[in-house]
Amino acid sequence: MTLSMLDARRMAQRSASSSSSFPISGSTAPSRMSRICGIRSSGRRATRRTGGRCSTAVQVNCTIAMPQPNHSSKTMQFPQQQQQQQLSGKQVEEQAMLRCIQTDQSVPPSTGLLDPRTLRWQGGSLEGAYERCGAVCSEYAKTFYLGTQLMTPVQARCIWAIYVWCRRTDELVDGPNASKITPQALDRWEERLEAMFQGKPYDELDAALTDTLSKYPLEIQPFRDMIEGMRMDLFKSRYYTFDELYEYCYRVAGTVGLMTMPVMGVDPSYKGPVDKVYRAALALGTANQLTNILRDVGEDIRERDRIYLPLDEIKQFGMTEEEVKACIHRPTQGKVDERWRSFMKFQIKRARDYFQEAEDGVDCLDVKARWPVWSALILYRQILDSIEKNDYDNFSMRAYVPKAKKFTSLPMALFRAMVPQNQNK
Repeated sequence: MTLSMLDARRMAQRSASSSSSFPISGSTAPSRMSRICGIRSSGRRATRRTGGRCSTAVQVNCTIAMPQPNHSSKTMQFPQQQQQQQLSGKQVEEQAMLRCIQTDQSVPPSTGLLDPRTLRWQGGSLEGAYERCGAVCSEYAKTFYLGTQLMTPVQARCIWAIYVWCRRTDELVDGPNASKITPQALDRWEERLEAMFQGKPYDELDAALTDTLSKYPLEIQPFRDMIEGMRMDLFKSRYYTFDELYEYCYRVAGTVGLMTMPVMGVDPSYKGPVDKVYRAALALGTANQLTNILRDVGEDIRERDRIYLPLDEIKQFGMTEEEVKACIHRPTQGKVDERWRSFMKFQIKRARDYFQEAEDGVDCLDVKARWPVWSALILYRQILDSIEKNDYDNFSMRAYVPKAKKFTSLPMALFRAMVPQNQNK
């Protein structure tokens, strides 16, 4: 399908808006995508919550194309928001997955690059845009980037483009200029997203994603859902039930699996239900996000007063929110009590269950796409092992995978990628 045909199909979803610009100065910091797609080789914190700067070569100028003020902004659509709030996290995820499967099966991708003359953006080239995307991915998701080297050049470049869009989106609420971001700014970022799906990129990095949309049948819903996850971070610092937390995990991490599935592709020999593969991708995103949450409990409380743990489950294990918060003020003790150990064992088991669900579907992916997925799966499981070795003390100690162990795990991931075991289960 040509881009013009794809545009016509998606133009019916929402009309485009005129644009001006709103710069967000500063370079990027390690993002949520670093947590989803890989672990920094330096062993330093690789999360969206850490400040830091890119090298000059890989700086991402996150500039929002600002449509003119519109009184129909999503922040004004209270009935629609209330309807969404009535859905459980699982229901939100299920609806998005079904839309992605429908789009993947009904919209054949086109071939070839976009004609640069048809792109409305400020200079540069598509080749340069993809090179910049690859540089950012290489800098902040080294392991994942290495895994993309087994993909076809087109696949790899499109994965980089998706990664960079997710990274820039994350920077809006957790980057150096997060304090300046308002809900209205996220609305305008979403309108800029819609413009890309209509073939109207704003800048060079947008052009890479727009070109990706011309090659693969990506559905816009998971992109919108990730932006909604950013909105959650603006207003929500506590999660009272696991369903609330699950919705957050889907929006900020599971969405990445839905975005990348059409690019990674399903193995031609796999004859089972396609939703199994999509559910595995969602499970991996959830498992990765839960793992990072468990790793960063103390840091999240100490630096941002955020608790990404179900408060009702904390209560079930005989603790209070105040007691959990108080643990970070006793770092010299270095130990936690039996209530916390039991609570953490329960949380770790849940994360491992999601990893198992993800593992059962990885071998259904196209063989060229398995290595980066297996790498993430193996390495993130090792973070859980590290939490256990630290006696479940994630208040004063930070679990991580040593650089040497990380790179010795890559051959294992490659072997698992080349020798499928679960494809026909």
